[in-house]
Amino acid sequence: MQRFRVWWNSFKTVAILMSFIVNMVLLFVILILMMQIFQIKNGILEPLIDGLHSNFVGMDEAVIERTIAVEDEIPVVFDLPLNQSTSVVLTQDVPIAANATFTLPGGGGLINGRVDIVLPKDLVLPIQLSMTVPVDTTIPISLPVDVQIPLKETQLHTPFLNLRNLLEPYVRLIDNIPSDWSEVTDFTIDAIQGEGVNVLSPTEDSMNPWTDTFEPLPPGTWAAEQAAKAQDAASQDSDASQTDQTGTDDNGGSTDQTGAASEPTATPDTDMGIITPGS
Repeated sequence: MQRFRVWWNSFKTVAILMSFIVNMVLLFVILILMMQIFQIKNGILEPLIDGLHSNFVGMDEAVIERTIAVEDEIPVVFDLPLNQSTSVVLTQDVPIAANATFTLPGGGGLINGRVDIVLPKDLVLPIQLSMTVPVDTTIPISLPVDVQIPLKETQLHTPFLNLRNLLEPYVRLIDNIPSDWSEVTDFTIDAIQGEGVNVLSPTEDSMNPWTDTFEPLPPGTWAAEQAAKAQDAASQDSDASQTDQTGTDDNGGSTDQTGAASEPTATPDTDMGIITPGS
């Protein structure tokens, strides 16, 4: 029994010592976090949450603008009724033979006979067309079409709206809590007295999160450093792409190979076999 008591007392001593060490470590970690709490809020949490929230709103308000080159052939099949006056030109001599009745002058009576005449080549004859012309052909088209698609009018509107509503409470919470130690005292007093402390009240960033102008991140923060690195990488990729797309002409000069947008050309007319007036 005496040996058990000695063992128990030793166990309690070790347990108390371990508990004290663990509590001291946790207290030390909490103190470090408390010292860095506002750096974490202003440098990581706020840019991350506000950035996600505002960009989801911006994607919902975005409009896809693009010029699509349409090149195709349209089949054209229909009956074209014609009823108009026109002129035709004879391509060769046309002989005409017809029976005729001649009246002799002075009451000499009538003589039945036959007339043979020839209409010469290149003779212009006015005629009246009254017919139906069947049309069966294809028309090539080549034209640029400007397209504008607002994303809020597509099926992407619902997920973007859900993501905005999911992040908006966190945006309000981060915006309403203190940003440095100088605001902690007033915030704590107002919270104890219950005077106007609502961490979920609307803020400017929650109501108007998206603007077309770029606002730089606070300098010295982790988010600002990552954004600068990403911008430098994108700039280097762009310079490399422009270098690859530059060639040399026959005279040794630099020639841009990126290409330019060509002007739309008119589709040439095709003869569908329809006789037009004045032909």
